[in-house]
Amino acid sequence: MIAAGFDVDATDGCAALAAKAEARIGQPVRILRFAALDAEARYDGVWANACLLHVPRSGLPDILRRIHRALKPGGQFTASYKTGRDEGRDRFGRYFNYPDTDWLRNVYGHAADWAVLEIAKRAGSGYDGMPTDWLDARATR
Repeated sequence: MIAAGFDVDATDGCAALAAKAEARIGQPVRILRFAALDAEARYDGVWANACLLHVPRSGLPDILRRIHRALKPGGQFTASYKTGRDEGRDRFGRYFNYPDTDWLRNVYGHAADWAVLEIAKRAGSGYDGMPTDWLDARATR
């Protein structure tokens, strides 16, 4: 994104990962959890690749509202989730909300008034290298 000329406000919720990201991209990375996002109409886009999948299901609506509020009108939001039917932990003990398409569409729809919402399923893999189905959610404020 930086190489493409975008003005990136890079963030991570973990100080150690933020430090690694800073070293990799050569610019500051703020420590910020989505639950603390309080910006209003500040961003043209929010890219949340494989991070909101760790938010407990009960907390996801609030975070989606915060992201919606932080976007400028017409702003784009992309997030990815590992599919499933119920929240739980993987074999490494990491929490995932594991949504299915209907559940995720419902949560997005009740959290905010998106002008456009598209959810697509794709095959891929995860940290463990095992085949994983993913949901890619793309929304426009």
